[in-house]
Amino acid sequence: MNPFVPSPDVLPIPAPAPLFEALLHLTFLVHLLFMNALLGGGVILLASLSTRGGDRELHETIVERISKLLPTLFAGTVTFGVAPLLFLQTLYGGFFYTSSILMGWPWFATVPLLIVGYYAAYLNAFRGRRLGGGRRWAAGVAVGCVALVGFAFSNNTTLMLTPEKWGRLYFASPGGLHLNLGEALLWPRFLHMALGAVAVAGLLLALLARRERADARLREALVRRGLDTFLAVTVVNVMVGFWYLLALREDVRRLFMGGSGHATGLLGLGVALSLVLLLLAWRVRTVPARSLKPLAWATLLTLAVMILMRDAARAGYLAGMANLQEIPVRTQALNLAIFAVLLLGGIATVVWMVRKLLAAPSR
Repeated sequence: MNPFVPSPDVLPIPAPAPLFEALLHLTFLVHLLFMNALLGGGVILLASLSTRGGDRELHETIVERISKLLPTLFAGTVTFGVAPLLFLQTLYGGFFYTSSILMGWPWFATVPLLIVGYYAAYLNAFRGRRLGGGRRWAAGVAVGCVALVGFAFSNNTTLMLTPEKWGRLYFASPGGLHLNLGEALLWPRFLHMALGAVAVAGLLLALLARRERADARLREALVRRGLDTFLAVTVVNVMVGFWYLLALREDVRRLFMGGSGHATGLLGLGVALSLVLLLLAWRVRTVPARSLKPLAWATLLTLAVMILMRDAARAGYLAGMANLQEIPVRTQALNLAIFAVLLLGGIATVVWMVRKLLAAPSR
């Protein structure tokens, strides 16, 4: 037993651990959708700002539409990131808190980074044209801050999986300045997330472009640009995904290679869905009149499978140290009922807000 792993919290949780696991996956999926649109949309925005030549009208349309969406996506990403973070702390608090302490200052830095990035996104959205060449800097700061926050989270969530490092890191330097840069899992995990965000944002661009009614040529160009981005980045991300698999600790990797029916099935489903995504995107790319809904639903299913794969990997890394069944439970029925009502009300409100946002006329 690792002496640096804190004992489970003696305070009971108000519901069985599987319920919190399900809520962790559900809320993280919602957060992931907003985060992908934010980070990936920012990358597409920077690419359009940096592109010279070509269809100038297309680039300007992409810049304006993504710029107006970024502040809303920023708010959604932060808001919907709170719930999965709380559920993660509830289930894996001893691991997550310890890794957060080891990288204390970089972890604290996520708050000012979010504030600076938020202001930069607003500056680009509402003063972008007046900034001239400075618009690229404002957009770059917003995207850079989001990427750095994501990198900090990747450091934390990989460091929490390796308790064997904690004692060595702390006694080498207890000042809270540790990142997990030497971890083989860190870089493919972060790149897999970042590239997936760009692909999802490309699909979102194509979906939003279908709302363009006044200019059919512009609509087709936007859809084509979004699908081209989705296809190219997804091909690269499939290769990064295999790098991610090879970077897993050997015993954990064996779980996905036949050692566990659950983990192996998820890997097989993930690979199959990746091929389906490429096929569906290519079909729409070659026949623009086809519906994007099958591709959108397949992408959502792929994100859900990836979340479950991350959970299976986490369980493999923490096997023998984190047993969720041992967490004491004292069911609080009234509080759970209130939570359920508020959760359903919150979901309904978010769906209404998104529908209103999508129904707003493009500017």
